[in-house]
Amino acid sequence: MKLTAIMLILSLCRISASIYSQNTKITLNLNEVTYQELFKEIKIKTEFKFFFKNSEINSKEIVSIDVNDKYVEDILDMVFKGKDISYQILGKQIILKRGKPKITDTSILQDDFNLEGNVLDEDGIPILGISILIKNTTKGTITDFDGNFTIKASKGDVLLFKGLGFKSKEITIKDEKPLSVVLEEDVAALQEVVVSGYDKTSKRIFTGASSSIVSQDLKIDGLVDVSQMLEGRAAGVNIQNVTGTFGSGPKVTIRGASSVFGDTRPLWVIDGVIQEDIVNTDFDALISGDASTLISSSISGLNANDIEKIDILKDASATSLYGARALNGVIVITTKGGKRKSKLKVNYTLEQTVRDIPRYGNYDILNSKETVSIFQELEEKGFLDFPTVAQNRSGGIYTILAQQLNAFDASSGQFGVENTVEGRNAFLQQYEQTNTDWFKQLFRSSMTQNHSLSFSGGGENNSFYTSLSFFNDPGWTIADKVSRFTYKVKNTYYLSDKFKLTLGSNGAIRDQNAPGTFNRQADSFRGSVSRVFDINPFNYALSTNRTIRPRDVDGNLEYYRANWAPINIFNELENNAIKLKVKDISFQLEGNYEITKNLNYDFLGSLRYVVSDRDHNITENSNVASAYRSQETTIVRNANVFLYTDPDNPTAPPISVLPEGGIYRNTSNELTNYYVRNSLNYTNTFNQKHEVSGLLGQELRYIDREEDYFVGYGLQYDRGLTPFTDPGIFSKTLGEATDYFGIESEKERTLGIFSKLTYAYDSKYIVSLTGRYDGSNRQGRSKSSRWLPTGTVSGKWNVKNESFLENVDFLNSLSLRGSYGLTATAGPATNSLAIFRNDVTNRLNFDSRERYLNIEELQNSELTWEKQYETNLGLDFGMYDNKILFTADVYQRKGFDLIDFVRSSGIGGEFIKQGNNSDMETKGIEVSLTVKPIKTPNFSWSSTLNFSTLEQKITALENKPNVLDLVDQTGGNVVGYPRQSLFSFQFTGLDDRGLPTYNLPEDPGNEENSVTGADFQDVDDITSYLKYEGSIEPTKTAGFSNTFRYKSFSLSFLVSASGGNKIRLDPKFSQSYSDLNVFTSEFTNRWISPGDENFTNVPVIASGRLLNEIPNLFRAYNAYNFSDVRVVDGDFIRMKNISLSYSFPDLLIQDLGLNTFSLKLSTTNPFMIYSDSRLNGQDPEFFRSGGVSQPITRQFTLSLNLGF
Repeated sequence: MKLTAIMLILSLCRISASIYSQNTKITLNLNEVTYQELFKEIKIKTEFKFFFKNSEINSKEIVSIDVNDKYVEDILDMVFKGKDISYQILGKQIILKRGKPKITDTSILQDDFNLEGNVLDEDGIPILGISILIKNTTKGTITDFDGNFTIKASKGDVLLFKGLGFKSKEITIKDEKPLSVVLEEDVAALQEVVVSGYDKTSKRIFTGASSSIVSQDLKIDGLVDVSQMLEGRAAGVNIQNVTGTFGSGPKVTIRGASSVFGDTRPLWVIDGVIQEDIVNTDFDALISGDASTLISSSISGLNANDIEKIDILKDASATSLYGARALNGVIVITTKGGKRKSKLKVNYTLEQTVRDIPRYGNYDILNSKETVSIFQELEEKGFLDFPTVAQNRSGGIYTILAQQLNAFDASSGQFGVENTVEGRNAFLQQYEQTNTDWFKQLFRSSMTQNHSLSFSGGGENNSFYTSLSFFNDPGWTIADKVSRFTYKVKNTYYLSDKFKLTLGSNGAIRDQNAPGTFNRQADSFRGSVSRVFDINPFNYALSTNRTIRPRDVDGNLEYYRANWAPINIFNELENNAIKLKVKDISFQLEGNYEITKNLNYDFLGSLRYVVSDRDHNITENSNVASAYRSQETTIVRNANVFLYTDPDNPTAPPISVLPEGGIYRNTSNELTNYYVRNSLNYTNTFNQKHEVSGLLGQELRYIDREEDYFVGYGLQYDRGLTPFTDPGIFSKTLGEATDYFGIESEKERTLGIFSKLTYAYDSKYIVSLTGRYDGSNRQGRSKSSRWLPTGTVSGKWNVKNESFLENVDFLNSLSLRGSYGLTATAGPATNSLAIFRNDVTNRLNFDSRERYLNIEELQNSELTWEKQYETNLGLDFGMYDNKILFTADVYQRKGFDLIDFVRSSGIGGEFIKQGNNSDMETKGIEVSLTVKPIKTPNFSWSSTLNFSTLEQKITALENKPNVLDLVDQTGGNVVGYPRQSLFSFQFTGLDDRGLPTYNLPEDPGNEENSVTGADFQDVDDITSYLKYEGSIEPTKTAGFSNTFRYKSFSLSFLVSASGGNKIRLDPKFSQSYSDLNVFTSEFTNRWISPGDENFTNVPVIASGRLLNEIPNLFRAYNAYNFSDVRVVDGDFIRMKNISLSYSFPDLLIQDLGLNTFSLKLSTTNPFMIYSDSRLNGQDPEFFRSGGVSQPITRQFTLSLNLGF
């Protein structure tokens, strides 16, 4: 979009260069010098550069010349007189060739007729300065201010149109009719400038490590989250789709994680402004599936169609201006804008997407008949006896059978099921054939629609860009749906030749539904992670066996048992749901004033306000509310944890404190963010060789986050939302130390001063120094802790500009880069001041309870920033007219003062202290290769491959993780190992009872130590018996993209790959099972009788007798879920996207009154090329945690694009 404006400036320079070539006179006195030395002398005294092929021109040939005040053309005529050498002057370039005589003035060319025409860009805007040459001749001209041209030509001549920022085009002359030529923007031109958010730097003098992606290469139709589009696009950037739920976003890291316990996400910057997170979420929170993850993405309100370009800043030099917030890298997004002096352009895009429904064929789950056969074994082992299952916490078809055995119909005089072997078997047989497809029941192939409409243009003294978008997703499951509206306004006013003002505003409104969700909890004693009342459709389909029916034979909802109460998933999703509303609005003001020709003042100010309101409605008809009332028998009443036992009367039976109504849970989050930046920017060139640029500025950030939550009990949804609250519910919640309301506030203030100085000599040698000084109220009160200076030094050597490579024709560019610097981030600790919380003592007798202050954090006045020294070395080169582009970087990071959580004795009132105690090292390699092997007028092919690998090790850590921390699927942190390392119990086989055994520390007091000795709370020397598997974070990433264009068709595909990590398989084994459990094909290979331990590793289904004989047998099965036999490689290769587009012919487009008209058919995540076969359908990226979490899926998109 901005290239046309750039071209206007460049073409003015080009025309002036032409005039310059006709009026520049020089004096030369050279005796017996080579052509090379002559050309160099002319270059010094003028702005001319010589281009020629060594195979045609002998640059070592000797020549002498003595002239005084002569034109360059006259000098060349004298030098080449009698030589078989011709030259052509184009602007400030002199092209030497062997053979034909020179023609420098196109006005003297003689041909059959004068051909007229004009050249426009894709928006219909005239382009100034496009060169038009008759192919295989030196005849040529350029376009004027209105894009018009005239050239003497003949029929059959081929005109070649070339211009900086546009793709070349060839047209054969068929007649004398005027030509109208439309040139396509060359996105490569956008990649020649790196945008840091503070300034724009030409890649010629840019000394950092970065990757640039323009919108055409970035956009994946059908995807809404911009961060997902980055997968496989840039070396060193790892995108893990740990969840596909709208608003959550994937896990994004650049060059691996840089903090041990803190946030590892990069900064997102849009048009120079950092996008603050509404809530702070680390990796564990992101994969948790908790409802708060719905607002964890800072860019969920960004319309991808508004993006012009993304720059990914990786090393200390590239991110240096962000100083104490640059530890994890920076992703800078530049959005589109209007063009000055251009007509109105309207663009409309429609994307219609259909998602694929999961299939049981992709997962290793038994059908209903196979499941019933396992139930029969459970029944034989004493688990599914009817008196027990009727009163268990959860139950399926055996629970229904038990109810039917006791259901007497007085009118018929019969029970629901005859209590005979035949009657019971007949009942079970109908469920044996059910084979419910829960995916078809709970998922739907609904169509999402994404509409985007933009207006852009400009007048004499202004430019404007406005966009509107609406995304509607009726829901992939019956429990979710999303609608999002966004707008963007950007207006630039050129108030004078020196003053420019830009006003902008962005906004997004989102309405979203999700299944009702409670936060998941970890049990370090039992070694398990669970979520109560989990009704996530995907998790439900994979954890509910296929014997369960959603409806009975009469079409009525059929209820089974969960949490001692009836449940039907359809009823529950209707009566237990989350409704989320998010409003996000921002305003931005930018000013630029040219103080002098070389000095500019820039101002940037922004205001952003986000409010999120999350309602969790649990009606009286839900399983949750019913669980609080279930007490039909003494056994149920005594077991039901949702009932209340009065501490003043402990012998009294538990009672319901939610006798009527449901539960209303509300959580509101607010973010208020102000940002102000002032800067001075100086650029100058001395003697055509010395380039100096400097930047000096200050910025202020003001961030307020507030969260308030409330839980209302007894709200009667079916009676006009009137409350019926039993006072006992407050006694219950207080007794459980659970707050039913609260307010949390976080205030962050940061002041920064930054500077940058860059010097380039003769475009060969570049040195850049950057410094920044930051202060934050989140750090300790000590001045040395609160204020932090950071800085980098970097350099670049453009080797290609050296004289010994100047005429190496096949080499277009060659440069070496190096940088070293310090970056930092605030870290996760919040104890720069002491934190005390008001609480109530947890005593049985309510009257004896009293208020007290809980010491949550003791003050750490020395709390300071997490810091990192980074060294980077880079190589860039381009060959054969940049048909081959190569970039490589090697780096080393040394993080120190990283936040650590230290367990203490509790002296002073704090058991876990936060401090800057940990260090970590990371080193890696990144490689990127782009090849354009074929480029003709009708066909082109471009291919890009990127690869990165890293090694990481924690070198200092005070924290002592327990066993569950290390064996859980999220991994833990240990000195000498990478961050998020995964460990396992060492499985040593099954014993002759079919029980799993392990290599565990000796415990003389436990005869079954090798079976039940796993202590998930152990913290002492645990790595001596746990097996190290690897990091859960990928250490290798790759991307491979190809684009083929044939005439109006374009076919492209993107392959993404990741590896070097380990994955813990989903837990499937337990010491006891119910008739709700889902079983995989592994169970068909389970231990059944003595001797099977020699052929299988799948544990026995324990009998009731075995459970009674061996205490804590649950540890054996939980340890099996966390053993080394339940770990697989995380390597995968995924076909990320395939797309085919067609642009309709120009004549048709013109007849329709359009500028552009195209269709595209694409598929995203169509198939997995490779993953570990032991995953059995488990996505290697997705963490199946339930709650609101959903995986990514295959989808098909049809896109329409119209331009007016």
